[in-house]
Amino acid sequence: MTKTADAVIIGGGIVGASALYHLAALGLRNSVLLEKDGLASGSTGDSAAMVRQHYSNEVSIRLVKESLRFFQTFADEFDGAEVFNPLGWIFLCEPEAREAFDQNMAQLKSLGVRTWEISPEDASEEMPGLNTDGLGPVAFEPESGYADPRRSVDAIVRKAASLGAEIRTHTPATGLIVEGGRVSGVRTARGDISAPVVVNAAGPWAEVVAGWAGLSLPLEISREQDVVVRPPAGAPPLRRVVSNMVDRTYFRPEGEGLILAGVGHPKENEPADPDEYRREADDGFVEDTVRLLEHRLPRLAGADVVSSWAGLYTITPDWNMMVGAAPGIDGLYLAVGGSGHSFKLGPAIGKCLAEIIAEGRAATVDVTPLRPDRFDDDAPMRSTYGGNRA
Repeated sequence: MTKTADAVIIGGGIVGASALYHLAALGLRNSVLLEKDGLASGSTGDSAAMVRQHYSNEVSIRLVKESLRFFQTFADEFDGAEVFNPLGWIFLCEPEAREAFDQNMAQLKSLGVRTWEISPEDASEEMPGLNTDGLGPVAFEPESGYADPRRSVDAIVRKAASLGAEIRTHTPATGLIVEGGRVSGVRTARGDISAPVVVNAAGPWAEVVAGWAGLSLPLEISREQDVVVRPPAGAPPLRRVVSNMVDRTYFRPEGEGLILAGVGHPKENEPADPDEYRREADDGFVEDTVRLLEHRLPRLAGADVVSSWAGLYTITPDWNMMVGAAPGIDGLYLAVGGSGHSFKLGPAIGKCLAEIIAEGRAATVDVTPLRPDRFDDDAPMRSTYGGNRA
């Protein structure tokens, strides 16, 4: 039996969940979310879920400001669910990047971001025992922090369901129905769903979904790893979320007294098949990450490894998402290529895409610079710091 819907969203991560909720809130309440596994079972569930605003292009800054507001008011909007930890974020920058740092800070402040420079000595007060060797300028954002990615998605889709949306987990999409250059529905193992709007928010599987409509997207899948450690007894607790450009690491509190850490970019990508890749972190990665963490925070020497894992980034050529109408296929919309940014931008991306679908334009943030055909027009986004994801 064919079901009729206002819209179908393929992908149950943060972007798909946000799109579903905001479509329902804008009146497309008979919408369906399809997820091949459980909610947040892909890149979202594996995310470090850090929410910081230090970007180097205006559209990303405006988007993350909206996402931060979304998380700050999350409990009010989503039935009391507490998912956000506004611990404050510290950015340790290398001395050679001073000019770019100053440019970014000026732009951030001009766009209303609460941020300011602190000295390495000030950073040491925030993180007792911090090794300040090699540090240049340091930025602080008091309102930023991190969220619980799985609980966030669960709360968002529950609210969407209360507005009339339908969530189908463990229901993979198997094809798109395209007639005369227009999408008219989605095929699943449980039957077809007829809809004039389909959103591809399939994360690492976005290229497969696009291929059903004859589209080829410039996406690369990379395996990314994280580790959680328990500090030695007596070590002062970590109180902030930290991005460390100098050592290319990031780390934040996790659970009761633990620390989550990973290695950031620029670095070599590790191509991966989203249907078959090693979920366990490599021993070498764990050793190197713990070593870098202990170098910057010597108080962590002797920390115990509690857990580790590998997830996936879906990367565009300029490390920014592709958002908007799919070229050449009416009714098909893309929100793909998170490039490691999609959790912190996902709430705003979903809202903007819903506005485009329901109202013809994104009123919250003009996401035209992220249009999917920008690579065909040789109009990629630029980054101040240079390098991949910088």
